[in-house]
Amino acid sequence: MMTEYELISSMHLAFTQNAIYFLCMTILTWIAFNLANGIRIAVNRGDTVRNIAKIFLSIFCVFVGFFFLNVSLIGGGILDSYATAISEVESTAGDRLSALSTSPGSIGSTLQILFHVFIVIFQLTMIWFPKP
Repeated sequence: MMTEYELISSMHLAFTQNAIYFLCMTILTWIAFNLANGIRIAVNRGDTVRNIAKIFLSIFCVFVGFFFLNVSLIGGGILDSYATAISEVESTAGDRLSALSTSPGSIGSTLQILFHVFIVIFQLTMIWFPKP
């Protein structure tokens, strides 16, 4: 059985790796918003925008949204599993981590899932329904 120190060190390592993926997904989400805004500007300017460009960008936005959601869910899994493991070694940190993992805005929570879905819907709206 691992000690509290080993569990917390291992948890920090897992969160560091998750944070690197989170940063990548944040950058890809920013790129997706930038591309969606470019299409929106082109349509509002009166330029011809082919539907294939909108379709490919929509697929890109959905994939980025799915992978970003997956990174958040993995982070939630890391938090839940380490909170349980730390509680088993009778550490007070386990109780605090358990409380954090069950809070409404916690990583991997339903609120975060809805936020990721909102981001994708927002991007798709920018692509397919530009300002009249």
